[in-house]
Amino acid sequence: MSRMLRNESSDDPIIQFGARMLHVDGELYENTASKFWSSLIDEASTDYPGSDTVSLVSTASVPLGVDLLYPVNALQRELDNGIEIDLEEAIRQAVEEIDMFGPPAAVKTTIFSGKAMVVSRELPLECVDAHVFSYLIVWLLQWCSIPEPRWNEELLSGKISAKDRERKISYLMKIAFRNKHLSEGLYDRAVVVQFTRKATR
Repeated sequence: MSRMLRNESSDDPIIQFGARMLHVDGELYENTASKFWSSLIDEASTDYPGSDTVSLVSTASVPLGVDLLYPVNALQRELDNGIEIDLEEAIRQAVEEIDMFGPPAAVKTTIFSGKAMVVSRELPLECVDAHVFSYLIVWLLQWCSIPEPRWNEELLSGKISAKDRERKISYLMKIAFRNKHLSEGLYDRAVVVQFTRKATR
């Protein structure tokens, strides 16, 4: 995954950001969400020492549900149920939607140290966009043990304790999530992650 919080330079030292395997409450995860959230915290801690909070804001048109945890499984269910998927037609429709509405919106992030804003920017679209953001949010809610029927409530919060045992790093995250329905299936979503990252034995 390329840098998210600042532009890479050829002079940058090679640093591994993000956990290859992340243990959350004893369960092992090797998915995109575990890599993304641990990478974001790693970058913030490395590039902006003293930072302790990151907020991400974007819009979305899809409600949050358990199918977003494993999108490949939803596709497999359609195949198992005999629903034929015409790939050419699906690609054509996707291109038409992009032509009509434009590409997915960006995700804006702001890094804080206490109450002081450190930096604010849009995350690179090759790392995450508004559509992919929904898939990343549901994993935070899942790890917070928030029941799936509540995921589309306007305000949610929780805590996550995670460990990267390979690199001997622990993460503690306090999550505040706002999911505001704007109109006609459009949602304004914001996630605030207050984090502590430290070395472990």
